[in-house]
Amino acid sequence: METKQHICPVWVGYLMTSPLRKLQQNPKKILAPYINQGIKILEVGSAMGYFSIPMAKMTGQNGKVYCVDVQENMLKKLDKRAKRKGVKEIIESRLANHNSLNIKELTGEIDFTLLAYVVHEIPDQKKLFTEVAKAMKKNAIALYIEPKMHVKEKVWLESLRIARENGFILCKSVSVPGSRAFELVKNV
Repeated sequence: METKQHICPVWVGYLMTSPLRKLQQNPKKILAPYINQGIKILEVGSAMGYFSIPMAKMTGQNGKVYCVDVQENMLKKLDKRAKRKGVKEIIESRLANHNSLNIKELTGEIDFTLLAYVVHEIPDQKKLFTEVAKAMKKNAIALYIEPKMHVKEKVWLESLRIARENGFILCKSVSVPGSRAFELVKNV
């Protein structure tokens, strides 16, 4: 899906994968309640794989992590990092465009979705949430996270409203340092 003009530059991807970030936002701690061995995961806005690589390790050889991003360079960096970390066969990178996430064949397949620090960059959030809901199994969980300093409460609440109107039940708030985070459950 095409993003607004303030798309995250590739150089910021290096900052986002910094080991120092784990001191405040440890992917394993954040994602542990949602990921089991062998599940299929969708990550929209995967960038260089800060969450993708830990999710691939957590789901293991029988699982799959579909990583979607609009920036080909971010996905290339993700693929290189995944190969170095020994999880390349678990991760499948997909280049999205302004019309689609390119996940149609995943209809009803996804057990867990991560939408971390990306929804605010997508102009057609209705389309985003609709596509994500179609890919997910009924009652599957999506974890939606946005940075507090960058995404104001009014914008956050509007995105939650759009999610609710397009296939999700708002389940509960989740604690992620420096972020607004909510569990969404697929309803349709």
